[in-house]
Amino acid sequence: MINRVFSLIVKETLHILRDPRSLYLALGLPIVLLILFGYAITFDVQKIPLAVVDEDSTQLSRDLIARIGASQYFNIKFVMNTYSNTEELLDRGKVKIILGIPSGFSRNLSLGKNTFVQLLIDGSDNNTAQIALSYASGAIQMFSTNIIREKLHRVSPIPVESIPPVNLEPRIWYNPELRSTNFIVPGLIATVMMILAAMMTSLTIAREWEVGTMEQLIATPARSYEIIIGKLTPYFFLGILQLFLVSATGILLFKVPLKGNIFFLFCVSSIFLICGLGMGLYVSTVTRSQQLAFMMSVILTFLPSIFLSGFIFPVSSMPWIIQFFSYFVPAKYFLIILRGIFLKGNGLYVLWPQVLCLIIFASIIIIACTKRLKLSLE
Repeated sequence: MINRVFSLIVKETLHILRDPRSLYLALGLPIVLLILFGYAITFDVQKIPLAVVDEDSTQLSRDLIARIGASQYFNIKFVMNTYSNTEELLDRGKVKIILGIPSGFSRNLSLGKNTFVQLLIDGSDNNTAQIALSYASGAIQMFSTNIIREKLHRVSPIPVESIPPVNLEPRIWYNPELRSTNFIVPGLIATVMMILAAMMTSLTIAREWEVGTMEQLIATPARSYEIIIGKLTPYFFLGILQLFLVSATGILLFKVPLKGNIFFLFCVSSIFLICGLGMGLYVSTVTRSQQLAFMMSVILTFLPSIFLSGFIFPVSSMPWIIQFFSYFVPAKYFLIILRGIFLKGNGLYVLWPQVLCLIIFASIIIIACTKRLKLSLE
């Protein structure tokens, strides 16, 4: 048995080495995808284009404009005195938010009356709209607080310094700077590994049928599980090398912290790799066309890994029927493990449910591949 498996491993390894373009693609594509998406995908919103309609034109209104303009989150594109052409600015996408300061703004503040400012926000991008609203509300609230403190300092019989403030002291764990890169890069590692692992093995059996060597493989005394081991082993080590490269890129280039145990990371990643490689191999046993196998592997791995794993959209906010299907996506569990290892320093004691799910998935997939290949050989 060992000799037969070893011969199959050597055969598949030689096939990989004789196709250097595919080898370079397999090693270089993960890094390219990680760098591309790591820089392109971000939930940090800065320099939101903003227009101001200042109908008051007083020192206080200019102070408010200056405060908002000093923020890194806004880029004031236009300052106007009327609302004419403001709708066109939003329609053409020149600005995302319009701040309207009404006439009498300064006078009402000095008299202690209720004073309002208006925010017109482009809601076509709801994520940016919500973040812009939050940033603008915070800046206006801070401006209002400063006005109240100045008034209190002028009219209060006791010094303002003697009035105990109520301070909020937020403490953010695991990602203190709230860098979206720390959230995105582990998700990219899981997605890229799943897609490429399935793509690599989806062509193996299908290629044997297309080039006519499957009959020779059937004629050998090798059993189905031996063929599975021989086919998966070279791609398994290639996947481990991919994991090392993308992890190093995430840590060195994107400065994502690795707080957990690197040995545990590679052990769990090995189980996840078997899931991805097994899915691709199963697809390869179902179809005898490399083109169809490639398309099926992309559909079965790319879309679920992106949309159902919690990489971009929280699973908890999805409808229950979608949440049900998400339980059958291995990337969902691996994503929790990666974020736990990288950002929280978690180990097996915390992540054992996800690790157990990956082991179950890997076992089911390998058994399914063995059964399916046995039918094909017969």
